[in-house]
Amino acid sequence: MDIKLLSYLFIGIGGLGSVLAGEESRWKSYFGAMVGFGLIFLGLEGMKESFASFSTAFDIGRYRFDNPYWYALIGFGLTGVIQSSSASIAIIQSALFAHIVGFDAAAAFVVGANIGTTVTAFLGAIGGTPDKKRTALAHFLFNVSTGAVALALLKPLVLVTEYILPHADPVIQIALFHTIFNLLGVLLWYPFIDPLTRALQKVFKKEPEHITEYIHNVSAKLPDVAAEALDKEIIHLAHEVENFALLAINIPPAKALKDRESAEKLLDTYTENFAVSYDRLYARARQLEGEILRFITHLAVSSNDPHFQDYLNIQARKITYLATAAKAIKDMLPDLESLYEAETPEEQQFYRNLRYQILQSVQVFERALDGEKDAYEKMNEIYQKIARSYKNSMMLIEDMAKNSNISSYMLTIAVNDMHLSKSFTKSLRNILSLIFAQEEVKKEIGEKS
Repeated sequence: MDIKLLSYLFIGIGGLGSVLAGEESRWKSYFGAMVGFGLIFLGLEGMKESFASFSTAFDIGRYRFDNPYWYALIGFGLTGVIQSSSASIAIIQSALFAHIVGFDAAAAFVVGANIGTTVTAFLGAIGGTPDKKRTALAHFLFNVSTGAVALALLKPLVLVTEYILPHADPVIQIALFHTIFNLLGVLLWYPFIDPLTRALQKVFKKEPEHITEYIHNVSAKLPDVAAEALDKEIIHLAHEVENFALLAINIPPAKALKDRESAEKLLDTYTENFAVSYDRLYARARQLEGEILRFITHLAVSSNDPHFQDYLNIQARKITYLATAAKAIKDMLPDLESLYEAETPEEQQFYRNLRYQILQSVQVFERALDGEKDAYEKMNEIYQKIARSYKNSMMLIEDMAKNSNISSYMLTIAVNDMHLSKSFTKSLRNILSLIFAQEEVKKEIGEKS
């Protein structure tokens, strides 16, 4: 099989599929994986061809020594440079076959090449996870200790190899030698697997992951700096809630918030259900809420300034409203799933109206966070429209009730989601009102200072 041709096929199909697949489609991830595998195969094939040429051009006969242990050093250095023990061993096998070096020298070279693979392991572990670094360290300990024992017992191991295959080709014998000394390493380390595991768990400890982006780096003893970090963290939480709400109605956040495409266009374009772990998104938002509230508590203890306390109270209320907004969306998720499968025109229209209300509220809220001055008025208008349209929606629900094809369960969903949609938009509106209140508090603090 032509590996290079196979890699081109993977890259081509994966690249084309990634372009054609939707932004939030799970197929985009599958096609991306195909491109990755294709590039891996292509890279391996390129390395194989390059090292094949190198092993042909490299003349080990220029580096003859009476002491075979020098060949171990050459094997280590060569493998560390070309990052391929198989290519290094191919070189020494060619030299052994041509009688350029003896079997003892070739055996020492193979041991050195085996130790040289630790260089590759260490390079691969740079910037990696703690587990990856532990694996590289275990690889280093195994190969270096096994190599040291093999070099110390080089003569006996060579004799054992020649005893097992006395009349075999030297190239076959060197392969057997490689197997024997690796088995020796396994026998040496097998009794120490558990102690080694426990020891490795104590190094490269994983740093705790911070769900927050700003406040975990700031001391509560610096109120001014902490307040700035707190403002940014709440914006971070707001974006998390926005993304959660948009994904719940199957709208890509980037399209709605960054590109600011119209609501009607987005609703017409994105009609498929997204494969998203909503539970994980909601849990992340809840955890972030808790971390911010804990930070606010620490700040409240660190300062007795009444204006600063008012500022913290406003921030805590923002968190409460964001939590309410996220909870409203979370409670809607099962209903949205049912409405997505809706078949009657009344149900489909209700589903579209519900998506439109959430989408429009999020877009205006984002514009407010970006500093748009009249965003609060726009958000208030949206809320008033939703409140007024509640009667129209109730009329739509009445029409749904008259339709015998619509179940009582779907009627309950419609009534429930109207309340949740109002709660979501009202929470966002209340946050914007607090932002204006916060500006007034900041002015008072500035005047006092």
